[in-house]
Amino acid sequence: MKQHIKNLDTFRAIAAIVVMIGHVELFCQNNWGSSLFNIVPSGHTAVMMFFVISGFLITFLLTKEKEKYGTISLKDFYLRRVLRIYPLYYLILLLSSLFFLTPPSCRVIAFAVAILPNISHAIGCGWSVSPQIWSIGVENLFYIFFPLIMLFVPNKRMLLLLLIMTVGLAILPHAIDFVNIRTIQNESLAHFNQKFFFCNKFDSLLIGCLAGFAFAENHKLLKIIYNKWLFGICAFFAIVMWGGNIETKHFNDELMSVLFAVVILNVCTNTQLNITFENRVTKFLGRISYGIYMYHWIILLLAFEILPLEGTAISAVVLYAVVITATILVAWFSYETYEKFFLNLKRRFER
Repeated sequence: MKQHIKNLDTFRAIAAIVVMIGHVELFCQNNWGSSLFNIVPSGHTAVMMFFVISGFLITFLLTKEKEKYGTISLKDFYLRRVLRIYPLYYLILLLSSLFFLTPPSCRVIAFAVAILPNISHAIGCGWSVSPQIWSIGVENLFYIFFPLIMLFVPNKRMLLLLLIMTVGLAILPHAIDFVNIRTIQNESLAHFNQKFFFCNKFDSLLIGCLAGFAFAENHKLLKIIYNKWLFGICAFFAIVMWGGNIETKHFNDELMSVLFAVVILNVCTNTQLNITFENRVTKFLGRISYGIYMYHWIILLLAFEILPLEGTAISAVVLYAVVITATILVAWFSYETYEKFFLNLKRRFER
């Protein structure tokens, strides 16, 4: 089942561009000690937007499939995920492996090949020449188990279950810290707990799932969410907090995910607001956003190797121009010549 939801590509484009810009800034700071801009929206928070979009769309589609056919084809779902995610993921592993100064350890390779870079990232042995792939591991692991929940849990209990799972996963790392501090006081456990749950934001995916299920079922919860004042408040705080890098001490990713979910629901599905801000550019960038996300780090590495950069403002401008332009071109070329082949295969398994 395929359905276009307006404005969703624009949100994908925003998230991908912010991640790319954030990593350019990180390179500037790490290599030159300064950056071109003082404030850049968090790339990590942009990944939370990706998670919300992913959870929203897949849950919506699975709910509609279950409604239409009375069941969910797990085989078709997993094949669609494999054909969309795996070909580019493994190509990036292959290309980025050329940039290792020393060969990665067997453990690093094993985690990467098994599509568990989120786990290796958390334990300090991530794929350093394309570290952004950690989020692919999160989604891959999540979507192994989530369709089983959709398949076997009745729809009337789904919203409550998703809510309980979301709250439980949000609280879990704090509960582990609480117990650890008051019992064994293990520093290694505390460090792993922080790193693991910082990377594995299954609760942000679940917040997207909640939004997708509510939309698919036209749940009464939408009467609350489809409120122009609530939408305005959530949009305001999402822009101010993300754009100004303002973070809460606890539950920041969860808060931003809720704000994103409310904004996405209103902008993409609320016919009363009837907001349209997608255009040819944002639809194009949204369509190739997976490639932008996956290729940009390799292009950054190449730019630092090839360009005569000196750490000046002009060098930063050149770096931005080269990385953004080259990434978009490479992502477009990859989409048209490589990914489309697998996307066409993927359509065979759509119901």
